[in-house]
Amino acid sequence: MKPVMSNLRSRLAALAACLPLFAAHALAASPQEELVGAVTVWVAAQNNTGTDLIKVMPLDPRIQVQPCQGKTEFDFPFANRSTVRARCTQPNWQLFIKLALSQPIHSVHSVVTSRAVPAGQALTAEDLEIRPEQQAMAGGFKEREPLIGRALKRAIAKGQPVLAQDLETGQQVYRLKQSMRAGDLITAASAERVTMPREAVPAAVWMGTEIPPGSKLAKDAQAGKILLTSDFAQARQVVVATGNLVAGQQIKSGMVKLVPLEQDKINRANLFDLAGVEGFELTRAVMAGEAIRSTDLRPALMIKRGELVIYSIGRPSQFEVSIKLEALQDGRLGEHIRMRNNESGRTLSGVVTGLGTVSGS
Repeated sequence: MKPVMSNLRSRLAALAACLPLFAAHALAASPQEELVGAVTVWVAAQNNTGTDLIKVMPLDPRIQVQPCQGKTEFDFPFANRSTVRARCTQPNWQLFIKLALSQPIHSVHSVVTSRAVPAGQALTAEDLEIRPEQQAMAGGFKEREPLIGRALKRAIAKGQPVLAQDLETGQQVYRLKQSMRAGDLITAASAERVTMPREAVPAAVWMGTEIPPGSKLAKDAQAGKILLTSDFAQARQVVVATGNLVAGQQIKSGMVKLVPLEQDKINRANLFDLAGVEGFELTRAVMAGEAIRSTDLRPALMIKRGELVIYSIGRPSQFEVSIKLEALQDGRLGEHIRMRNNESGRTLSGVVTGLGTVSGS
């Protein structure tokens, strides 16, 4: 009898040891339950609502949800936002999951700032983004377009809604400070940013916050004209190489020219005037017809160490003294270099003004 009781006690002890494992297995969420939970949290986050308002419809019992080894991605594939698409890449599968909401998800959108914007700054498209909301906010905006170009009365932190009371009553526009001809370059010296009553702003006014570099007038215009979209030439002229140029080559007359380039291909590094290009050298090789950028240039080497240079003091129109000195270092246009008077041994310094010439104070 004792061996039988001992054997029974051993089996009961083994069974008791396994009970926590059975309980953990019973409590562990299935892949389907994990998916439903993830969908619920995602939908609530997308709509700024509580998870208690989100209810997922039961999946077809014939569907066996496979555990996703990677990241499960969700999106609303349809405009009514009543269906969520779940996608997994490892293994590769996707499921369409219906929602039953105890409170409908509103398709209201609100315009908020994508970054902090200081007071007085005119809003651009990059400053704004659209965020879904449960309900419309008084004084808020649903679209970005009415806000672009409007100046702020107060600073707004990132992610905050832009309200009507946050905006200046006027709108900032660009106005010509002087009369100009078609093809003239529009710069800060020729156009100024002013604020006008919104009702006085022309419908086709140009809405940019700053004049794009190299912009030119499409037609003649008088001083005081408010710039419209149609006033900007579609293509701007940029500096390009007339032939193949090598790194270190000094730019001289005839090596560059102006050619028109489409607006969407232009950036701030492009050069829009031939004036001032001479006297610089290339930092990289440039092919014929290729645009030369400001980053491709550096002041050319005008003086080499050991050379005799003309050192001048004074003004040519008044009184000027020149003397030949030995350069103690290489010099580029605009750089300060040291020189030596070989007769007296005295060392002087000056600014390189051209090929073999230095100016003193």
